[in-house]
Amino acid sequence: MRMKYELSRLAQIDLEEIWNYTAKNWSVNQANKYYETIFQEIERICQNTDIGKSIRTIKELHRIHPVKSHIIIYKLENQSVWIDRILHKRMDIETRLEK
Repeated sequence: MRMKYELSRLAQIDLEEIWNYTAKNWSVNQANKYYETIFQEIERICQNTDIGKSIRTIKELHRIHPVKSHIIIYKLENQSVWIDRILHKRMDIETRLEK
């Protein structure tokens, strides 16, 4: 069963920053492709919510799923997938997630 998803305000900001960085350093075309790739992975999560690895020791009920150089941080909430953050894989997740 495919679930719907919601993006947190911070995830929306993350996406904007990812797009801007990619467009500036590579191209608008590459930024658009990467943006699309991220949303394809979000759709995969919505089809199989167990696809991600649990990070319950960092933040209860949350999972992470990689997408190229980034990770999607999400949890199930109110019958949908709540996308909390989309962070670069080198970032310290724990300090960037609100407890």
